[in-house]
Amino acid sequence: MERSTVTEEGYEKFKNLLRFFYAQYRYNRTAGGAGGVRKVPHPDVNNTRYDLQGHLDQFHLGEFQNKPLQIGDLSFTITFSGQWEHMGSGPNTFISLCGTDIGLYLNLKAFKGDSEATTDAPFVNFFTWDDPHQEPTTLYVGEREGSITNCDKYGSYKFVDLGLGENDPTTDQLKDLYAKLQKLNSRAKAQQHESQEHIPTTLDAPRNWILFGAPGTGKSYTINKAAGQYPHRRVTFHPDYTYAQFVGSYKPVVATESNTGITYGFVPGPFINTLIEALEQPHIPHILIIEEINRADPAAVFGDVFQLLDRSGSGSSEYTVHASPELKDYLRINLSDKAKQNLHTLVRDISIRSGDAPEASDCSEIAIPSNMYIWASMNSADQGVFPMDTAFKRRWTFQYLAIDGNVMEPKDVEGVILSNHWDEIRTNINLLIKDGGQDIPEDKLLGQYFLSSNEQTADNIVQAFSSKVIMYLFEDAARYCRPQIFNTDGSQGHLYLSDLLTNLSTSKPNLGIFANPVMTLETSAEPKETNQSITDETTESSEEQGGTESPESPEESAE
Repeated sequence: MERSTVTEEGYEKFKNLLRFFYAQYRYNRTAGGAGGVRKVPHPDVNNTRYDLQGHLDQFHLGEFQNKPLQIGDLSFTITFSGQWEHMGSGPNTFISLCGTDIGLYLNLKAFKGDSEATTDAPFVNFFTWDDPHQEPTTLYVGEREGSITNCDKYGSYKFVDLGLGENDPTTDQLKDLYAKLQKLNSRAKAQQHESQEHIPTTLDAPRNWILFGAPGTGKSYTINKAAGQYPHRRVTFHPDYTYAQFVGSYKPVVATESNTGITYGFVPGPFINTLIEALEQPHIPHILIIEEINRADPAAVFGDVFQLLDRSGSGSSEYTVHASPELKDYLRINLSDKAKQNLHTLVRDISIRSGDAPEASDCSEIAIPSNMYIWASMNSADQGVFPMDTAFKRRWTFQYLAIDGNVMEPKDVEGVILSNHWDEIRTNINLLIKDGGQDIPEDKLLGQYFLSSNEQTADNIVQAFSSKVIMYLFEDAARYCRPQIFNTDGSQGHLYLSDLLTNLSTSKPNLGIFANPVMTLETSAEPKETNQSITDETTESSEEQGGTESPESPEESAE
């Protein structure tokens, strides 16, 4: 017989769980159909609801209505369900051992109920677990395996032997059942850990990633392929999509304890649901996929959580935002103790980094952890889409999916060169815009921190320069004066963004894409200088070198 080290208080809590499960099942069948925790069976003739809270309180389980029941290192929930007007108890009615596929089942056939049925019998009348002939007589220990539930895989126990009476001592059978659950729980968690060891905790793709391109280039397919085996959820933006749907809001919800059947509570959106999952499993990437991100107003949909999109070098939010009272209460109820600690640590580290005092661990502040990814698809050419402001765009890594379905990535670009010359390049791009632009205002110029300090590093700047600087100039600042800003190679054809990404090169003073030089090519005889226009410097350098090098070809001169 397997033994457990759980306390008598824990055993009593476990007895209460089994008592409620047994009695509620019998009650539901008598009342005519499926119901249970967070659900309502058929109303009686007076249109009142059954008293789930009262039923739970008889076993000191009132807290169980809002969160899983924690007993030692085990966590339980209950599901009562079946087809309409049927009360089933096979794989649909069970006590779940949270975090595993293990469950406790009654394993009885579905019962055809009466849609008009009800009962006025006191709930205590259904406490018949000491009757060896009253169904249900047996509790099975089983496991879900894909779409099949093996209800009795790990054995069974007679209710009469479990000692569920109020004055019954704890029986050996109940101790054996609990010890078996502990063993199965430990084994399941070990298997999960083993299966997750080969899964990288970070992904190669950016944390805030927008994939854009022409229709039919495979944007959704590319994102799905990148998401692969990792937990992810998908949402599609549309013109009527709101912050309340995306983040969450206070809404009317069904409540079993209310006479009207309606109360109000915080209903989370996909953003908060993904955030919670990422906090619960900090070593596994969790991905929120947004289809057609610009078919709603992105700044309005993200609202205040827009600030969380600023990521630090570690991948977590650079700042926090204050949670509403409703969201705060929801997180306090629905986050596990471990997840609350993860959130507190995240918020504390952000506060220390920014020089503020650490926040209290009360879920009053939220932030995005490094294992939460937000990926989106976008087609900017469609009619009826919403424009994105520059501040919103800067917080994303944009990647262009070419017409052949390949992600455009520069080939002849060295990150070290871009990083070393970033300020010089930025300064000369601004001069180029001022000279060649068409009344472009000063607030369209590139600031020193247009790319963050992390994005200016040699490892990150190639992607950041391609996805942010070139994208911003092409689609925004230089949109109406592209021939004056970009090198067109004398071509009379239309200039595409894919052309710029293909031609980008750090081996040329104009980076292969700008109308004038923006960078000094490094040579052994000439030190690098920054923050100056290098047009004159390039001429002087050519004169000093005289005839020691062959002259530029016509193509290079044009560049």
